[in-house]
Amino acid sequence: MPLWRRTYIVVAAIVAVVAVTLTVVLIALPHREGSNVAAGPSVPASYPASYTILYHVTQNGVQHWEVLSVQRPFTASDLTYAGATAPRNGDSATSGNMSTPTGLYAVDAQGLRLVSGRQPGPPSGDEFVGAALSELTGRGLADDLGTTSTIAGRRCTVYRFAAPPSGPIAPYDHGADHDDLCFDADGLELSESWTYQGALVLQRTAVTVHTFAGAASDPSLPAPPSLAGAVRAGSGGATVTPDAHPSTFIAPPPAPSGFTPSGTAVDFALPDAQNPSQTVATSVVWAFTQGPRVITVEAGRERGGALPWNTGDTVARTTQLAGLGAASTVLRSDGFELRVDLGGGAWVRVRGTVPLDQLIAYGQRLTHA
Repeated sequence: MPLWRRTYIVVAAIVAVVAVTLTVVLIALPHREGSNVAAGPSVPASYPASYTILYHVTQNGVQHWEVLSVQRPFTASDLTYAGATAPRNGDSATSGNMSTPTGLYAVDAQGLRLVSGRQPGPPSGDEFVGAALSELTGRGLADDLGTTSTIAGRRCTVYRFAAPPSGPIAPYDHGADHDDLCFDADGLELSESWTYQGALVLQRTAVTVHTFAGAASDPSLPAPPSLAGAVRAGSGGATVTPDAHPSTFIAPPPAPSGFTPSGTAVDFALPDAQNPSQTVATSVVWAFTQGPRVITVEAGRERGGALPWNTGDTVARTTQLAGLGAASTVLRSDGFELRVDLGGGAWVRVRGTVPLDQLIAYGQRLTHA
C-alpha cells in the first residue's frame, strides 16, 4: 500500500469513521507480455494465510521502500523505509501503520502510537480485490486490460480502476485518471501505476514476495516495532470492549459453516471528536474465522439515525434476507459486504473474505432478536 493511502487509512480510521460511522489509514511500468487475457477467477486457487511483500516505490519523483507483512485474518504491518538500497532486518521504518485484531497504530517520527480501536476484520494493507476480479469487472468497478506481467517471479494480470481501491470501490468511469493494478493467482497486488490529473504520481513494484501457510513473515526484512512501546494518541479514538453477552436488536449470529468464533463479541464505541464525553456511534461486532478467512457481523446505531455508508459510493445490488429483509451487496477493498437498513437508525453489516454467494447464504441465517 503506497504512502499516501497508508497515511489516509491512519487518519481516516478516525475521521471517516466519524463521518460514516465505524468504517475504520525509478520503477518501470510492468512489461506487456500478453493480450486478451480472460478475467481471473472470483476466488484464487489458494488464499495465503500470511504473506510479505517488499515494494520499490516512486511517489511524485521520490523513491522509497515499502514492506507489507500480513498475518491473516487480523494482523498486519505496512511500513515505509528510506534509502537507496532495500531495507534489511534491523532497519527502522520512517512511517506506516500496524493493525491488531482490535487496534490501529501509527508509526512516524514520534514513534509508535495507538491511534484507535478497530472492529475485528482484515487489517490495513490487506486487500481482497484480487480475489474478486470477476465480480469487479461484472459490476463495472474495474477493467481487465488484457495484459500480463511477470513481477518478482510471479505472473500477474493488469486491471484498471478509477482510483486506488480503499473501502467501497468506485465505479470505473474510463476517465483520464486511473489506477492500474497487477494481481497474481493468489490475489496479491504485485504492481501499481496511478495516474492522477494527467500525471503518473505513483509507481510501485514488488521486488520480493513470500507466502506462508501459517502466521509467519520474511526474516530477511525489518521486523515491525514492538507494540509494548506504543503510547495512546489522545482520547478521540474508538474503544473496543469484549462482551460475552451483548445487548442488541439482532439475535446472536450463529457461526458460519466451517467457521469458529474468534473470541467473544465486542462492543465498539466512537466518541465525538469535539466532545469525547459524548458518543457518536455504537455497535456490537461478532467475528468468525476459518484459517485466513473471516466473516464479521456488526449491528449498530449512529447518532441522528445516520447510516455507516453513503448511497452511491459503489455499485450495489439488492438481495433479500429471510430474517432481516432487504439488503444491498457491495464490494470493498477488504471483501464483500451486505448492508441492511432496518429503519429507525438500526443497521447491520455482514462482511467477509469469502465468495459473495457464500456471504449471502450466511446472511440468510441472521434474525431479529
